[in-house]
Amino acid sequence: MTDYVTPKGIAVWPKLNTPDFKFNPDGEYTVKLKISAEDSQPLIKQLEELRDTYLANAIKENPKVAKYLIAPIYEEESDDQENLTGFNIFKFKQKAKITTKKGEVIEKRVAIYDSNKTPTTSTVTGGSTLRVAGSAFGYAMPSSRIFGLSLRPEAVQIITLASAGGGEAAAKMFEKEDGFVADSFVNVETAASDDDADF
Repeated sequence: MTDYVTPKGIAVWPKLNTPDFKFNPDGEYTVKLKISAEDSQPLIKQLEELRDTYLANAIKENPKVAKYLIAPIYEEESDDQENLTGFNIFKFKQKAKITTKKGEVIEKRVAIYDSNKTPTTSTVTGGSTLRVAGSAFGYAMPSSRIFGLSLRPEAVQIITLASAGGGEAAAKMFEKEDGFVADSFVNVETAASDDDADF
């Protein structure tokens, strides 16, 4: 079930095509989305309402949760001088593998679509303009006494795709030389699902 669709924002350190295994051996899909403070207000309101609903239910199950600290849904971006930039940062994370209570392992992924809602295998690069559709889940951590909302991306829509670094432009400055010649190869990618997008 999709709970939200974000406004357009700028992708920061996206790991959406393949999982990131740095902090989780099972892998995680992650992205931070930088959205202007003005544009993000409706999203903040929507997520706060979802969080409050989860919090109320959690308190019914465990009254001690009422004394927990509430984790922020987003962070305000600041520059090197600690001045606010006028953007808010939202963090999205989805485990690549989920083990059910029955011991079944379910593999997850994030569906990627272009601006026309067509599935694509293009690599989502940092600096690209995206919208994220996903679900939200409340969590209570007794060890740290914190309650918060986890944002899980289910699909992203690429509005504009940023360059991967301008390597092709730099390569034009070289001249052909005698020496190493790379073997040709085909990069095989798994096709994205053509499930209906939420955008």
